[in-house]
Amino acid sequence: MIMQTLNLSLLCLALGCSASVFAGSPVVDNATLDASGRAYQGNLNINQAAGDALQQANVKAIAIGTEGQASTQIRQRSDFRANSALDAHASITGNAFSNGNGMLGINQSAGAATQQANAVRISISAIAQSIDDSILSQQNVSLANSSDATDHTPGSRQVTTSDQAFTGSRGVIQLNQSAGVGNRMANTLSVRVAD
Repeated sequence: MIMQTLNLSLLCLALGCSASVFAGSPVVDNATLDASGRAYQGNLNINQAAGDALQQANVKAIAIGTEGQASTQIRQRSDFRANSALDAHASITGNAFSNGNGMLGINQSAGAATQQANAVRISISAIAQSIDDSILSQQNVSLANSSDATDHTPGSRQVTTSDQAFTGSRGVIQLNQSAGVGNRMANTLSVRVAD
């Protein structure tokens, strides 16, 4: 009976110690694209995320015709309370996306509560089409505020892109790359050709 009580006490002590050891550890989020997408042709879209509550969208619309009108609309909303004690690293290494041709959209994020969007709309028609700011709407409602507890150290954030990435590529290249908390990024392109 004494041995069972001692074993149970040791188990509780071990579990309690391990929980406190891991509680202070920062979260580590890594997103890496290494030598990816070389010599791509046409339409290539990549969303890569490592973390919590990340929103990413790649949208392409093409319309051809007498009354062709291409339209896109992206709405992203986040109500996420992010922990700023995280280590986040996003990287594109090697000769990734080199010698490509076409439309390339990349969203790469490591961290928390980040919103990224790439939008392209192309219209070839006989009528004119207006270009407005309504094609992209992003809201980040709640982020960690300055009144949070200060008993933790903020993590490190790093974004890197190789000097060989994207070399020799042609066309439309849209890149959103983020490491951190609560970032909002967008690339939009509208092309209108009327006869």
